[in-house]
Amino acid sequence: MRMFMRKGPSHSYRKLGSNLPQSALSRLECLNRLRNINGVLGADWSNRLPANRSCHVVLFHFRFSKEACANDEQPYILHSVAEFLHNRISERFNDTDTFQIETDCVVTVLYGGIREKIASFMHTLQPLLKRQNIRCPVTIAVGTQSVRYHDLGAAYQEVRQMAMQANLTEDIQFIDKLQAAPPMLLNPKHEQALGSFMQSGNAEGAIQLMSQIIDLFVKNGASVQVYRHLADLIASKVWINLEPLHLKAESVDKAYSIIRQVRECATVQDYLDTFTELFECVAAFINETQERQDPIAALIMDILNTRYSQDLSLAYLAQLLNMSPAYLSVYIKEKTGANFSDHLNEIRIRKAKELLIVTGMSIHDIGVHVGYENITSFNRMFKKQIGMPPGEFRKQQISHIHKVK
Repeated sequence: MRMFMRKGPSHSYRKLGSNLPQSALSRLECLNRLRNINGVLGADWSNRLPANRSCHVVLFHFRFSKEACANDEQPYILHSVAEFLHNRISERFNDTDTFQIETDCVVTVLYGGIREKIASFMHTLQPLLKRQNIRCPVTIAVGTQSVRYHDLGAAYQEVRQMAMQANLTEDIQFIDKLQAAPPMLLNPKHEQALGSFMQSGNAEGAIQLMSQIIDLFVKNGASVQVYRHLADLIASKVWINLEPLHLKAESVDKAYSIIRQVRECATVQDYLDTFTELFECVAAFINETQERQDPIAALIMDILNTRYSQDLSLAYLAQLLNMSPAYLSVYIKEKTGANFSDHLNEIRIRKAKELLIVTGMSIHDIGVHVGYENITSFNRMFKKQIGMPPGEFRKQQISHIHKVK
């Protein structure tokens, strides 16, 4: 068994076996093509590869829990199962390569062969894997068609996407069809409640709501991809709520670290634990900021944050606080660094950004919901603050969130 390593974050390549008489560098080039990583080799080895041969790609995706990663069980489990897979597959098929790739995947490339027979054999591995007692969910994804060497990168991305269709709560799963993932959006009730909990620094409320959402996911058999979409939606919502706090670099790094952990979750318990940590972190930042604020300024900002959809005016606030409009205007500017209208528009557009990302509401309805009576005013203010119209912003953000990484 040879081992190939490429320096860089999170990329470990382990060659487990081969029945083809090719050099180590040619094998590494095969892997290079699988991952579409350019520049691994300093020379062009493509002439040493059987470029005209067709091949099939099979992915074994392992979802390691945070506990398994913390106990350093991940590399041992992956190596053991990868050896087991290589032995079983090479017994059945003559021309194969099996690679340990990334920190959670084993890939097998089968040269020639009929897809139906390959898929049928891979299906028989399910009960065998269960008997291995690997304490880790595994998804077997068989590519939809044979490819040439130069298409290995696209084939690898396809089986990665197929693996995301797996039910998060099932152990060993087999997938041989690529299905379009439905958009994952929060319903307006959940979105509004979660926003209120975040803005008020109510970690307990946010945690309870997230537990309810995940319970629904479990009952509906939600896929890995749906959970990851949820993680990205919540991440977007968190950043939008933290943006006006102007946090220090170390606080931003802490939030970013937890958000990165959310995307790496592999089990329902992982998601519950990490969302709990995230909401507690956000609440701490918000509560700390509120404690430092002038009490009257804090009250004004609370009114703006909770009643932004209403027809608010400086005169209304002045009457509410028993102040003259002129004095209140100067007071807000002095205590917060911005005037009343700037705060109101910033809050409204920030809320609009949330709704554009996490709900399916129309742009017109979002504009009305956040306090703009006509679509023209909403579009103009949104473009002024964000640099693009709301429709373009939604398209850009949703495309980014639903991209399979």
